[in-house]
Amino acid sequence: MKHLNWIPVSGKVEFIEDKIVFKGAQASHEGQTFPAVGSIICNHRFSGGTISANICFSAPDEKSCCDLIFFFDPKTQFTYQAGISNECLFAVRSWENKWVFHAGGGPAESLEANRIYHVSVSVRGSSITLMIDGVEVCSTELNISLPPSQVGFFCRDYSDVEVSNFDIKTEAPRAFVVMQFSSLYNDVYIEVIKKICDELHIDVMRIDEKAAPGLIISDITRAIKDAKIVIADISPTNANVFYEVGYSHALNKPTILIAEKETKLPFDVSPFRTIFYENSIAGKSRLEEGLKAHIIASLSEIKG
Repeated sequence: MKHLNWIPVSGKVEFIEDKIVFKGAQASHEGQTFPAVGSIICNHRFSGGTISANICFSAPDEKSCCDLIFFFDPKTQFTYQAGISNECLFAVRSWENKWVFHAGGGPAESLEANRIYHVSVSVRGSSITLMIDGVEVCSTELNISLPPSQVGFFCRDYSDVEVSNFDIKTEAPRAFVVMQFSSLYNDVYIEVIKKICDELHIDVMRIDEKAAPGLIISDITRAIKDAKIVIADISPTNANVFYEVGYSHALNKPTILIAEKETKLPFDVSPFRTIFYENSIAGKSRLEEGLKAHIIASLSEIKG
């Protein structure tokens, strides 16, 4: 926490050594009383990995809440967050002018005063996993792809809430490549796709590079969920490729389509923007330029 810069976007906080104390209070509006709320954001950019912190409530009740924010849009104040919720003991939820509940459970009344809870949220592609005190309490798949953003935490309480040991472990974004496995397309993968992803510090993988027991379709669906983007070469008519493209679209996963020039696209795919290339030295160079631009755009926008 010492190496981060923090700003309260709303609410009141105090910085005490290695702790941030949210100052809970009673607020009133039109004769009704409410607990104070606050969002505190730091300057660290995050696109995937794990965020964790120790959280301690001084006098919790059914309104108490402290979430780790893993996405924050400064223009709209929209957030995606996970942690100890006032709706139930733990939850993954988002604020988009109203609360949207994605996953959670547990009895809210079991929250204990002065107990230090270690809360962590892992973000990998569209997969979100929430752990409390080392126990995985819930996981969910977001139907949206989030761009890099600043992160922080959200509190709601009548009393003070202490947050300490806030830690961020980032992971490089992942790209999953879908294509027919043959020498022709292997060259495109190695000489163009892999090269560009390496330049942009993106972990890239094809399913044939993953050696593991079990059903390959399970590995493919997991790899698509964990990926930030999907890159698909749809040049030959290949049922497996189109199945995986369809699954990616169903998840609202940013999917970049590439195809050899003169490829006749199926009707359902033809409306989507596709990068056409010539399988030559000059053609691969132009493909590099177009693919790089599409990857950068896909990683910097919300897709959903």
